Amino acid sequence: MFAFGCGAPIAPPRAPAQRVADVRGWLRDAVGKLAAVFPTVHALAVTRSRTTAAIDVLGIGVARARRDGVVLSVQDAKGTWREHVTADLSRSGIEAAVRILGGARTAKKLDLAVPPPPLELREIDELELKNRLGATQRGDLSAPSSRIVYAAALIDIDDVDVWSVSPTHDRQQRARRIRNRATRAAWAGTRPQIDEVESGWSGNLGDPAALTDDDVISATMKALQQLTPGRPAEGEANVVLEPGVVASVIDVAVRGLLTSTATRRPEVAKRLGSGATLSPLLSLADDPLVPGSYGGILFDDEGELATHVPLLDAGKVVGRLSRGTRAGHVGVLDVAPSNLVLQPGTVPRSQLMGDGWLLEGRVSVAYDPASDRVVLTVARARELKNGSDTGRVFANVELAGELATLLARVDGVAADTGTTIVREDIGGEPRWRTISAPWLRTRGFVRAGRGIS
Repeated sequence: MFAFGCGAPIAPPRAPAQRVADVRGWLRDAVGKLAAVFPTVHALAVTRSRTTAAIDVLGIGVARARRDGVVLSVQDAKGTWREHVTADLSRSGIEAAVRILGGARTAKKLDLAVPPPPLELREIDELELKNRLGATQRGDLSAPSSRIVYAAALIDIDDVDVWSVSPTHDRQQRARRIRNRATRAAWAGTRPQIDEVESGWSGNLGDPAALTDDDVISATMKALQQLTPGRPAEGEANVVLEPGVVASVIDVAVRGLLTSTATRRPEVAKRLGSGATLSPLLSLADDPLVPGSYGGILFDDEGELATHVPLLDAGKVVGRLSRGTRAGHVGVLDVAPSNLVLQPGTVPRSQLMGDGWLLEGRVSVAYDPASDRVVLTVARARELKNGSDTGRVFANVELAGELATLLARVDGVAADTGTTIVREDIGGEPRWRTISAPWLRTRGFVRAGRGIS
């Protein structure tokens, strides 16, 4: 919708190179004036441009948007934090913010080394963008598609420059986050069956992480899958979760339980302090330094250098996330993962299949940290007998239960992995993250999704 211009304003061109080069000097001057008054000071600035291209039966649309922002934060001698946020990334805009916070007229001298230059990324012209988009859209021409009623492809690019300056450091990072998605829809009875395949990476447009023809063909074949009428048999069953579904579970578990913000809730702290462990097959970490990661960062929005943070080791909680992040680098300071990695196993995924269900296609997940209740909705559930697919496939199926129980019952983790990317909108600002996860087998309560008769 954004790419086809539905309500998206025409964005001004990217800032001249000279203006971007001047940002460091403006921030250093601001921090110097604030440091003359306050014992703790931090300045964060961002310039972000977004280019989204999409293609469907109506044609190709390209939309562009731009966002600048500055966050100045100070802490006084009594420990009280104040901050000022402005969209005016200019010398005058930053000086006005300093005056509002009560900075001195004369800047305190800062002894800061100039950081190394940020990553160089080549420019993307519109012809290259449209050619790449067209290649994604045409990726399944060799597959049967007579029942496909809708097909679309998307490339979404976030170019981000971030500066972090305090009396003790001066840092800059540049990232180009790219999403490549194909959508296919076919009629299945009285409702459409929709499947999407998506990849994401940080780097240049032609990087190997882009969708392949095989990826798009897979989405087409899943959309064309003949569904079984009626409802699946409800009850406790063994379930095999594909990587995208596993990613949904891991994502809510970390954000709901394994952050410094979450552990302030008494019910969460009590649960984690009870000594209960999850399956010993589960080891999890947040690693923002993985090269090419869609959610990777060099430093957080408080200016702290990014590090590998172990969260689970053989089922035991060994760490918490406390990394400060802001949606779009200008939102409210919060704690969130950047690049979650669930360690794969050593067996092929075929060895996980037995009797039960294979759950595919993440749709939604609802989790209540207070009760530990989780309801995971998937696009399809395939019935398994003796390790083989019976051909019975049900749409819109839920896996329900307690999250801790679901993760404690994991008894199989495959060597095969997949990567899920998330571009979450929070108050109009994006938050990016990646979840790398293998196929795994657990046990839970399977039922038809709400509204299915």
